[in-house]
Amino acid sequence: MKTTIQSMYGRDFKILEGDDLMGLCGGAITAGQGALATNTAMMCRPFCASGAGNPIISAYRSPIPGYEWDEVWFGFMGFTSEEKFLRSHGFFGSGRCYIVVKDGGAKRLVALEDFVQTLPDDILGPRLKALGRGMRRYSKFFINKGRLPHHTHDVKDEAYWIEESMVVDYDLYDEHCFMALGLQQDFGPERLREHLTRKGWDDPAKILKRHARWVLMHPGKAMLMKTQTLHGPAALLPHYEPQFDDDGYRMYERMMKIARWLLTGREIPKHLQVEDVEADAKVDRDDLLDYLVSDQALDWESIHDPLYEEKHTCAPILDRDTCDGTDVTDTWIIYGAFGRQNNEQVLASKRLVIQPGVKYTMQDPVGSDLIVVKGMGKVGAHPACAPRALKPGDLGNWCFIIPAATANQVVIENTGDTDLVALRTFGPDHPAMPVLPWQDRSKLVPKRLASELAAS
Repeated sequence: MKTTIQSMYGRDFKILEGDDLMGLCGGAITAGQGALATNTAMMCRPFCASGAGNPIISAYRSPIPGYEWDEVWFGFMGFTSEEKFLRSHGFFGSGRCYIVVKDGGAKRLVALEDFVQTLPDDILGPRLKALGRGMRRYSKFFINKGRLPHHTHDVKDEAYWIEESMVVDYDLYDEHCFMALGLQQDFGPERLREHLTRKGWDDPAKILKRHARWVLMHPGKAMLMKTQTLHGPAALLPHYEPQFDDDGYRMYERMMKIARWLLTGREIPKHLQVEDVEADAKVDRDDLLDYLVSDQALDWESIHDPLYEEKHTCAPILDRDTCDGTDVTDTWIIYGAFGRQNNEQVLASKRLVIQPGVKYTMQDPVGSDLIVVKGMGKVGAHPACAPRALKPGDLGNWCFIIPAATANQVVIENTGDTDLVALRTFGPDHPAMPVLPWQDRSKLVPKRLASELAAS
């Protein structure tokens, strides 16, 4: 075991690595009474600006000119798609989850990925371990100052939940609280192709979201977002966003700060990639444009579906098997099948509310990542408190990993005078996840990884 010092978020952290972490990792689970505390893992992007209510304090929102820390990530095992760029500016491991351990009485960090490799049976459990690729999901929290551009994800399914306990001011509500979703039915591949040419990209009159449908997002609303479906999250609202294990994206809308080759070329087949990354900015390539608007790159059925919102909105469901509905409410807030065939089990999330003075023993059959968004108390042996004015990288006492081996025995206690509210996300291994009313649970299969699809 060795200690390395890495600069993350402009600060130095001591990280433990090596092949002999077994005792330290197992001891952390025992010392935490079944729960693991994590760092506050942050991510910055050039097209995001942090809105009011973000728990990261404003003095730390500009790590690089044109970039802001705007998202908090929970349970992300690997390195982000921006890692190469961020390392070139002196930032390491942004967005990556690290577990807090004690070594010789001092707090140190161990990467979640190393934790999983060291104790796969304890962290993942038998079903998730058998699927491969670790936890296969993670979650985010963000508040945008402005609406995000229309974009898609080739690999990751995701969902959005607007957390009411983190709304800072209801007077903020206006047209910015609408999500851009899909395109109008008369706006098809050929018209989209015109928008993606160099001429169209540079034409301020060609604003893609003028042709979008709009969905009002509000506290307590949840929606599933399938891969390859154009969407742009709303502004001003506290978004909780669980998702599949990849963080890639492709922008379909013009942005002043970023070259077109970077935005539209992030997730394309290798045979369409070029060695000269400036090529897309200099000349249009017909094969790339054809791909970007094809059925292979976009789910046109979902993009044109006028009932997509109605079909993919999750109504909260109280889980009466895990709570009494009075002192404790445990509610499914995100659930349902993903994929073009509506048969892929990817993730699910619950919202736990515990009244003041109440202790609750978790009854989950599988592991989760858990964040406290309101109130104060304890998660296992760890103090827990809703975040306020954190610097990127702070432990914060609000984000935790619940291992599968202890998911039915961790005690959460509300020691404050208000509700304690926690959000947690499960992977495709939860046996009791609900589906949407029009979906068939008996047909669910865990989502296959990109490597498995390529092999088949």
